[in-house]
Amino acid sequence: MRHRDFLFLWLSNLCNASASWFQQITIPWVVWEISGSPFLVGVTAGMRSIPFLFIGPWAGVLADRVDRRKIVLVVQIALAMVVLAFALGVHQGYVTGQVGVLYALLFTFITGVLHSLIQPVRQAMVANTVPRQDLWNAIALNSIAGNVARVVGPGLGGVLIAWLGPAVNFLIEGIFYVLMALAIFPISLPYREAMTARRASVVANLKQGFSYVVSEQRILRLLLVACISDIFIAPIIHLMPVIADDVLGHGSEVYGFLILATGVGGIIATGFFASLGGSFRKGWIGLLALTLLAGSVIVLGASTWLWVSMSAMFGMGFFRLIFKINNNTLVQSTIPDALRGRVMSIYHLDHGITPLASM
Repeated sequence: MRHRDFLFLWLSNLCNASASWFQQITIPWVVWEISGSPFLVGVTAGMRSIPFLFIGPWAGVLADRVDRRKIVLVVQIALAMVVLAFALGVHQGYVTGQVGVLYALLFTFITGVLHSLIQPVRQAMVANTVPRQDLWNAIALNSIAGNVARVVGPGLGGVLIAWLGPAVNFLIEGIFYVLMALAIFPISLPYREAMTARRASVVANLKQGFSYVVSEQRILRLLLVACISDIFIAPIIHLMPVIADDVLGHGSEVYGFLILATGVGGIIATGFFASLGGSFRKGWIGLLALTLLAGSVIVLGASTWLWVSMSAMFGMGFFRLIFKINNNTLVQSTIPDALRGRVMSIYHLDHGITPLASM
């Protein structure tokens, strides 16, 4: 936090993660209330993140060719406008019935497109705001921002849905995007290396990024092992409204607190690992965490008791964040900055793979 640029980026990412969690907890519940269909809940999650599969790699090329800070600013302003417009539509009662489901799907797809443009850029910016020796701590602290949001967003969001309705959640989401844009303004990127991507065409840049990942066996294997979590574990979060309602027999409040349990586990995991300063930056740590994560999912799948399910969700948050921090740091400390945007865009294809697994 002594690095001023990282501090502002961390605050900006905290706002972004908070906004994202308000949307992730509210949209599934809105679709569930309108349709009563678990299938449409999964489809909605897919509509938000399918753009990552098609736009994400091109966004990575863009991140290596232009000013990363300006990309984030423009997209955040667009996100705020879209979300605030949807909040108004929900408040006015337009998002109901079959037409309401279509509106929800369209809104989710548009925000997914905008997020796919900046997700790899924001990840690349973390390494541009701190020296290499502080990268482990920066990635861990950046994960804490996401998990603080995971604690506040679902718990507060679930209660607000019950008390004031979903429109308030979308209003809060839009305000968070405005705050994120304000936090980006004073940032500079002192540790960004000279851009070399402009020496070749956009298509050549894209091919170079994929060729690097395929040829570098360490990077390729780290990306492949990440797919285990993305395909078999992460999708469960999108089905939590169904688990809370049909399996456990509770409403939106319990739905929020189930997701909150994963955030508490993630905060404890990231705080602990950040304090180690990279002492355990080993591949076997990630594999052990992935195995224990799978065990937590098995417990959740077998449970019909609330407290057992909440304990399993805590374990999912704890072990998944250990795995992700370890994996992310090993990737980011290996790749050259000139290729960082493209490699991180491929690394974050999980944002498209996970919802496809949900569907």
